[in-house]
Amino acid sequence: MADSTDGHLRAVADDERAQEPEIPKTVAEAARAGTRRELLAAMRDRVAVEITNDDCAARDLAALTRRLQEIVREIEAIDARTDDKARVAELESALREACPDHPLLAAAVDDTFDASAV
Repeated sequence: MADSTDGHLRAVADDERAQEPEIPKTVAEAARAGTRRELLAAMRDRVAVEITNDDCAARDLAALTRRLQEIVREIEAIDARTDDKARVAELESALREACPDHPLLAAAVDDTFDASAV
């Protein structure tokens, strides 16, 4: 079965192959040749392993847990910006289809801030 765009499983069509699962990069690989999100994801996974390790010193647990929470927030912020960009592109496409001459598409709207107007 392949992953569909809405996150649910579906049957693979005759002319397609199931997507191969993406192998996460190590921290070193992501630092060398990955995106910021890939680096954060690798760091998140590495810190999570350390936290769940029975040999994790109690003195390190609080700092690692706090860092894990910070990393997760950074990943969520990156994902939210990506989702926002995708939504803007989707809305722009719909507007272009519905009203190709709309001023928003022609960049005719002056959205610069004028402090004197306040």
